[in-house]
Amino acid sequence: MSLIRRIMLGRRSFCTTVARKAEDIMKNPDCRSWQLSWRVSYLANSIGDLDTAARYSRLAVFSKPDDEPEVTVHTCETIIGSMVRAKRHKDAYDLYDYFFNKHTLKPNSRCCNHIIESRLQQGLVDEALDFHRTVKSMVPDHPSEASLRVLTKGLVHSGRFDLAQALLKGSSEMFPDHVAFNNLIKGFLDVGNLDKANHLFEQFKRSLSSSIANHKFTWDFFYRGYPRYENRVAFLMVTFMEYWFKQGKEVEAMECYNQSVLSNKLLVCPETGNALLEVLLKYGQKSHAWALYNDMLAQCTTCLDYVTVRIMVNECFDMGRCSEAIETYYKATAKVSYLSNEYIILRCCENGMLSEAESLLAYSIGRGDKFIKATTFKTIMNAYIKAGKIDDALKTSNTMFDVALKEVCEWFNPL
Repeated sequence: MSLIRRIMLGRRSFCTTVARKAEDIMKNPDCRSWQLSWRVSYLANSIGDLDTAARYSRLAVFSKPDDEPEVTVHTCETIIGSMVRAKRHKDAYDLYDYFFNKHTLKPNSRCCNHIIESRLQQGLVDEALDFHRTVKSMVPDHPSEASLRVLTKGLVHSGRFDLAQALLKGSSEMFPDHVAFNNLIKGFLDVGNLDKANHLFEQFKRSLSSSIANHKFTWDFFYRGYPRYENRVAFLMVTFMEYWFKQGKEVEAMECYNQSVLSNKLLVCPETGNALLEVLLKYGQKSHAWALYNDMLAQCTTCLDYVTVRIMVNECFDMGRCSEAIETYYKATAKVSYLSNEYIILRCCENGMLSEAESLLAYSIGRGDKFIKATTFKTIMNAYIKAGKIDDALKTSNTMFDVALKEVCEWFNPL
């Protein structure tokens, strides 16, 4: 069976035994770290064939020692994370064991976080904590901010508020993470404990101010786009804002917005802006949401990302303003270097706008987008079939194979 056919059919073919040499996995293996990483990412993210991606990923243990080790570990991280997102927990564990126990690769914190998240998703809280404690002394960059986020979210979801608080207290040597604190604050608000939520909010602000004063960060911390003090505080204020909306107290909710954004004339980062937009739209403050979005769009490209645009495009579709949705997307492309349009294509197909969906797909292909998912093509094909336009469905099918063949030749060419 040809490679392209195996990719499209998603045939389960990766081996589960411990390979002693690369040829035990496949014939003529290419174990170069960068090429292997690209192939695994393509198979997992674009094609969605996790079995073939897993088979290729097992070649990572045979990469040359002088290859870039961080690229090799990224390959492991990609496939383990993909398995967890697909709820294939046993496969994720098997791969982790294969890479880091049965062979000599060293995991990074992100690989460990996937396993912790997997166990928390299954309600195995104690096992997740045991694994966290074990790798804490073995993996240099663990725990990271992402580790605290995964753990606090899972612990709060399991009702283990005390353990989540202890975890944050025990990470005092780290820069205080707003998302981890927000997970716990939201948990307390969800159970009606406003006093405890306010106490944590004040604790976060004191800890953040102290860390900044003591320079508990490297100088590239802010350079790499991490939100500054005001944005981190505003991110937490969004949670209180939603809490008041849920209580039917619009005045108190909008006071949170005024204090954190309007009165400070805050130049929001994408993370904070996106959280604000979702809450404003959810509770009917549409004029404020559009005003905020237009400010973000006008001020600078660092104020918004693809999620920001998707939020507002979906709002247009939800309101039945389909043409405005597409116009919003194209207007944003002048500000954001790369915007996925898969979700717009889906919404266009849902609304019978097949020519617009085809134009958006052609736009993606024309600008040379990498990793156009097979599901995007299938969405258009299914919409054409439903509309009785079989010839158009076949045309899209041919385009899908042309694009896939080109990508396979690029990612799997051994030269």
